[in-house]
Amino acid sequence: MLRTTEKLEKILFYVFLFLIPFQIRATISWQGIEWSSVFLYFTDILLVGVFILAAVNNFHPSTLLRANKIYWLLALFFLVAAISLFGSINLENSVYRLIKLAEFIGLYVYIMYRRGFLGLNSIFRVILASGVFQAILAIVQFYKQSSLGLKFIEAGKYLPGEPGVATFVSGTEKIMRAYGSFPHPNVLSAFLLLAIFCFYALWLKSEKSQVPNRQLPVTGYRLPVTSYLLPITSYFLLVFALFLTFSRGTIMIFVFVSFVFFVARFFQLRELYHTDERLAMGKKMMILVLFFVVFSVFSTIMVLPYFKTRFTEISVNEEAIDLRFFYNKMAISMVRERPRSGIGIGNFADYSREYPAILRAANKLYNEGGLTDPEVPEWLYQPTHNIYLLIAAEISVFGALVFIVFLLINLIRSIRPIKPKELSDLYGPMIFLFIGFVILGLNDHYFWTLQSGGLVFWISLALIENSYMENGK
Repeated sequence: MLRTTEKLEKILFYVFLFLIPFQIRATISWQGIEWSSVFLYFTDILLVGVFILAAVNNFHPSTLLRANKIYWLLALFFLVAAISLFGSINLENSVYRLIKLAEFIGLYVYIMYRRGFLGLNSIFRVILASGVFQAILAIVQFYKQSSLGLKFIEAGKYLPGEPGVATFVSGTEKIMRAYGSFPHPNVLSAFLLLAIFCFYALWLKSEKSQVPNRQLPVTGYRLPVTSYLLPITSYFLLVFALFLTFSRGTIMIFVFVSFVFFVARFFQLRELYHTDERLAMGKKMMILVLFFVVFSVFSTIMVLPYFKTRFTEISVNEEAIDLRFFYNKMAISMVRERPRSGIGIGNFADYSREYPAILRAANKLYNEGGLTDPEVPEWLYQPTHNIYLLIAAEISVFGALVFIVFLLINLIRSIRPIKPKELSDLYGPMIFLFIGFVILGLNDHYFWTLQSGGLVFWISLALIENSYMENGK
């Protein structure tokens, strides 16, 4: 029987998970741009509450640190980030970003330590429910081509013609990409991808738990068609909303990583002895692959004219791509300038003000019609769209190497035998999700710079560990 504080801890954590997309926050210090300002998020308060209740319920992270030496890499990574404060030009922002990093690492350690208590399937269900809510919101936004004016739910007011709103030109019209509750469609796409892979994990769980009479063979019982209606509808909404974000990187990762996961699963199933449970699992895989193909093709057809524009008319001179090259070059310059100390965690946007290259970029945009004012706009001061380069520039090359080694070790530890002996040895979907996130980190910065992006990234890392540990590995 759970104590009252244990029940409250669970409930508060599940509420926290569901509200990750919601940008409810108070501004502590506004410095003109998002990346230099300090905020207090409602999810911060919820997570602190979870940590306090966990402490009351005998949560001792030191036990985990002693039991698994890999987490000392995290401690070293945090220490290197803290040392970067000494070279910071905006100490207030650096301290804030260091606190955020501590929060993200704390969340990761918490999930790792409390995985049995929280229940892995319960975590998947809450994320899936939140994802479906975001999908519905995103679909309505796209077809209305504006935000819905929902206070405390949407991150702001969006219209296709407004400055800073994520749009693309199709023919003669500007098309606004779906936001959901997130500050940018790319972050929404990452969360929807997380929800999709949570759906995979729930869909492919053992059939035995769904058979009312354990004495009957698995294939001797058929679930009614209506039992598939809700999950399949949820999956369709997630996939369709993902396509409405028009996030090219995430959509390609979704298709590629899903395909690789399906192929790996089928290959491993063929290696197992023929059993009723293996047959049932194979059938569920075939159904899932069928809906993956049907929903992906349907979503593409529904927005085909826009997809042609967004995915086929790609040029290195396109503003989004051109700026990514520009920020990456600037990050490399910063790394060369301060390879050992870094410029200070969270300081990329502020430090870039000292670079004459930012003026050249603004001048180029102005001459090409991308700007109407010759002055450098504040939105142009952004972090580089590559978390590995960003970490190397802000906290040092050594810090980036520690981070990469930590990710690699976690991925390697999560890999199952290629030739399994039982169903529990099959590759889990969350491993493939995190590989996708690691690739996405090469093309954007929100996993490092934004509240919701950081929470999604560190939760997904904890979930691949959980999937691995769940089977007693």
